[in-house]
Amino acid sequence: MTELWLGLALLALVLVFVVLWPAVRGAGTARSGDKRQALATLYREQRAELEASLATGAIDQSQFEELEADMARNLLAAEKNSGRAVGHASGRGLLIGLAVILPLAAAGLYLASGHYQGLQLHRKLMQSQQGGVDAAGEKQLTEQLQAWTKENPDDLTSRFVLAQRLMASGDLPGAVAAYRYVAEREPRAADVKAQLAQAVFFTAGSKVTDEVRQLVSEALAVQPNNGTALGLAGIAAFEDRDYRAARDYWRRALSQLSPDSMAAQALAAGVARAERALAESGDGADTEAVATAVAAGDSGPVIRVSVSLADDVTAAAETPVFVYARSAESPMPLAIVRLQAGQLPTEVVLDESRAMMPGRSLATVDSVQLVARLALHGDARPAPGDWQGTIEILPEARWGEPQTIRIDREL
Repeated sequence: MTELWLGLALLALVLVFVVLWPAVRGAGTARSGDKRQALATLYREQRAELEASLATGAIDQSQFEELEADMARNLLAAEKNSGRAVGHASGRGLLIGLAVILPLAAAGLYLASGHYQGLQLHRKLMQSQQGGVDAAGEKQLTEQLQAWTKENPDDLTSRFVLAQRLMASGDLPGAVAAYRYVAEREPRAADVKAQLAQAVFFTAGSKVTDEVRQLVSEALAVQPNNGTALGLAGIAAFEDRDYRAARDYWRRALSQLSPDSMAAQALAAGVARAERALAESGDGADTEAVATAVAAGDSGPVIRVSVSLADDVTAAAETPVFVYARSAESPMPLAIVRLQAGQLPTEVVLDESRAMMPGRSLATVDSVQLVARLALHGDARPAPGDWQGTIEILPEARWGEPQTIRIDREL
């Protein structure tokens, strides 16, 4: 957009001089009527340019009316002067002034409108997607995007991008708020509701809440093949022990992905898990499907972790406990399990079925940090007063070994 405005400004400058040069050169001898005709021609040319800019969306209606009014005032002033005995220098100065002011006014209006800042932010986001921004730059970019959406509340596209960035950075409550803002204003946007459902699911510690079920249902009603919604529908069905429905949801989601993608591998593990549950429940899973499920279940990374509370740590039985694995590069969990303090001590299994986001799972890294956190405030994000235990670095070669975490450190 910047290049467009600069180009329009230069074209306007050239056009003005082409149209006005004969009038400037002959100003000393031209009659008053000729001057008015030249100014009228200039006005029509400039108004046509403004109408074209309005039609393409480069300026809005209010900007069009403001610039048109300025042009009309300039024309009236010039016509009034043309009826008087004006000197050669004054007429030439007016015309040259118009030639210079119009492009500068157009450029100034664009810069003041805020569109230039939006363009700069868009360029930074594109650079971020290409991996050209470091961690500090990513944080600064997210802050700039937050400021932009606050100043431009109707820019839902930017707010949706902000929600995705907050989700990836581990700010789950922030992501939920941003997704919810867009969903409330675009109730038919199935993908937004599916992403909101996913954010709510993870904020609740990978628990299918009533809101998650409602959002998934609404998303699938509009877009039956939405992959995110299908994945969550499968999880909900599995929790309800409707293993056949879980398998079918996950198969539908899997059919839309490249077989070599990490997301496809995670869904395939889910399908295998549902097939095994069907076989164990005697619900009619065929022999071939069971064999495939067992084979698939034997593949993929698995980490078993025994979690316990230190003797001096006390909490209500219903206090949430989050056990998760994450990479050193991002605070976003690669696999997570939600428990309650009353269930400890216990052993949990972190595998592909516990992945938080498609394409980000244990299979994508070669080492992890294990965290078990007693969330006294009930929030998925760490907060002062919580208790935590960690295994700082666990290389892939040791994932097959039983791991033990004792929650004994206060944050």
